[in-house]
Amino acid sequence: MRVQKIIVEKKDYPLYLLLDDQYEVVEPVMRFIKYLDNTGKSPNTVKTYCYHLKLFYVFKEQRRISLECINFEELANFVGWLRNPTGNINVVEIQPKEAKREESTVNAILNAVVSFLEYLSRSGEFRTINIFKEVRGRNFKGFLHHINKGKTYKKNILKLRVKKKRLRTLEHSEVKAITNACHTLRDKLIIMLMYEGGLRIGEVLSLRLEDIVTWDNQINITPREESMNGAYIKLRKERVIHVSKELMALYTDYLVHEYCEELDHDYVLIVLKETYYGQPLKYQSVLDLIRRLNKRTGISFTPHMLRHTHATELIRNGWDVTYVQKRLGHAHVQTTLNTYVHLSDQDMKKEFKRYLEGREQK
Repeated sequence: MRVQKIIVEKKDYPLYLLLDDQYEVVEPVMRFIKYLDNTGKSPNTVKTYCYHLKLFYVFKEQRRISLECINFEELANFVGWLRNPTGNINVVEIQPKEAKREESTVNAILNAVVSFLEYLSRSGEFRTINIFKEVRGRNFKGFLHHINKGKTYKKNILKLRVKKKRLRTLEHSEVKAITNACHTLRDKLIIMLMYEGGLRIGEVLSLRLEDIVTWDNQINITPREESMNGAYIKLRKERVIHVSKELMALYTDYLVHEYCEELDHDYVLIVLKETYYGQPLKYQSVLDLIRRLNKRTGISFTPHMLRHTHATELIRNGWDVTYVQKRLGHAHVQTTLNTYVHLSDQDMKKEFKRYLEGREQK
């Protein structure tokens, strides 16, 4: 099984197909991919779904079962296989074995497979498999409890419980050390866009010259269908990011000293190496930059950690969570709440100290 990238006429972005061992197109997956594309899913989402479905088909081949034989029990076996793939042999584990994939990864793959099977069910090509059960609202009274009181919601029985992880953020001194370790204005600009703007890698790489409004210190996140570097805006939603004068000054210096005006495109971030000079920068180049900066500074961080740090700083400084949601480009405010509204031991210490100081003044 392999995932094949294809170029489609009249489309400015690639699509992906699943091929079997004889290099024949897997027809059900092809129709599902076309459905995802037609309903506005981003090219990166379509690519991810295709790779997830490849795992599902590898599992089916190892189990020697057809698509028609997939039932609830086999989906449960698939979840177990994702955590500990064993091929065609039966393995009896005496000692507990660490799972190959984390719970969140397994849930993402399962979600893609369930969406695929639901699509086939709606098309009349597959029977419905009920993996949901109705559950009444939780015991605690949350926001708008009076509206949702007594209502039920559907819960995926096969979904794994994800271990709650505390997001690691960077100290201001660490961010400064990282930017100081950058050898070019372009590299420093990339870091600051992710840190001060809270931008994702795809959003940074998608920036065009017309998106930067220097006189108003404003960056427009603008989804586009075409992409020369494979970078797209998640959710395909527009939003506006306001940044500092210092960041705009850095951007201007980059244009003056490192950017080439004689280009056949208007991407902001370009390759600076002589061989490929002027080409739009790609994902791998940013990942390589982060790896080099990790080595130079001794600070272990990821691109998304810069975004986490920005969001956490906003919340600690009193920003309303709905503003943070809009700035980060989350589809739902609950995502922002679940991800960023967390308290570290240091936060608790500061708040208790503030409480003691207020009590002494009374």
